[in-house]
Amino acid sequence: MIRTIKAGPVDQVHLEASFTAICPVDHSIDNYIVEIDYKPTCGNDGCIYIELNSLREYLDGFRDRIIYHEDLINELISRFMEALNPVEITVTLISNYRGIKYVIKRGINK
Repeated sequence: MIRTIKAGPVDQVHLEASFTAICPVDHSIDNYIVEIDYKPTCGNDGCIYIELNSLREYLDGFRDRIIYHEDLINELISRFMEALNPVEITVTLISNYRGIKYVIKRGINK
């Protein structure tokens, strides 16, 4: 579960984190870097941000999961949308597989 905090306003948030999952084709370890760029939703009581420790725990949960890159990015953006309800968000997933750099992006603007 991704937890959130409320704090003062900023224009944009950029997060980068590394994590692993398991390749469904050959069951090797896929190493990922995820970049999360979002504009937080703000109200009178503050803006909503990802709580970093819960993000780390959430990403660590993929360590033993078998999942395709494309399904992974869709799951990530769905969870971030649920937790944050941001004004806009772009998730970039970067993987290096046997010398092939694979970069996919998914974005949502309200």
